[in-house]
Amino acid sequence: MSIVSMRPTFVLHLPRPCAEVDRHMNEVLKSSEWSSTSLGFGRYAELHVPKSEVRYWTPHLSLQLESDDMGTKVFGRFAPRQEVWTLVWIVYLLLTFIAFFASIYAYSVWMLGETSWSGLVPPLAILGIIGLHIASRIGQRLSNDQMLALRNDCERLFQQAVGMAPTVKH
Repeated sequence: MSIVSMRPTFVLHLPRPCAEVDRHMNEVLKSSEWSSTSLGFGRYAELHVPKSEVRYWTPHLSLQLESDDMGTKVFGRFAPRQEVWTLVWIVYLLLTFIAFFASIYAYSVWMLGETSWSGLVPPLAILGIIGLHIASRIGQRLSNDQMLALRNDCERLFQQAVGMAPTVKH
């Protein structure tokens, strides 16, 4: 599979009943081979990169099973680790907060006919937001290999659980 076709969210299909896929998937996830890199909770599972390979932008793959007319739909989503996601959003919100209130203050000072250095803060905060966005894109590119590995683990999981790899659903 080419990384060009890799998307953060995807849907797969298995022509087996959801209850059967769920049962077999959780049995496989409890085995020693999967126990250190995966979690299973009913119709939900997470696949992780081994701890020895974790980098700052390392993703995880969450899988959710749902019944379908023709069997089971598997919704997959790549996401950053929770602590990274939380930090990034805190910084985004902080920079937005700073830009907003510095803009109000600079406008107030300007309306009074005076000048202040506070007019420089909003553009700097916006540059910080842009810089954070660029850094996250670079991090995503650096973790492409791990996304491919997790996607291959997903296919291997269902191959072991139900004896077949899922097909891409459009």
